[in-house]
Amino acid sequence: MNRATRRKTAPPRPLLQTAMAALGGVVTLAAVGVIVWEAVQPAAPATLSARIERVETTAHGHVAEIKVVNDGDETAAGVDVEAVAGDQTATATLDYVPGRGHATAYMRFDADPRAAVVTVKGWSAP
Repeated sequence: MNRATRRKTAPPRPLLQTAMAALGGVVTLAAVGVIVWEAVQPAAPATLSARIERVETTAHGHVAEIKVVNDGDETAAGVDVEAVAGDQTATATLDYVPGRGHATAYMRFDADPRAAVVTVKGWSAP
């Protein structure tokens, strides 16, 4: 038998094999498309907000759990947070808050801080 005869008598590819190859190609192209799309989009700067999540009463006062949320794409480093409850002010510095993420700080107060005003004072780019 020569080569031409062998090619003509080769069995056809199974339909499942062809379908899986096509599906693999579509998934690969979609992944590449998403990566390219993300690469050409401008990154949103860090957008930080802070709020009191809960308050624990201890023998030495009240401890407020502060959640700092970053709705931006960029990471914020050295995040300074301040909470004012009446005449008492507490501050904390978080090492970093990741883009589209959050971090937690704890602040101690003598009085119940549930009505405290919590603000993010500043941060730097890592």
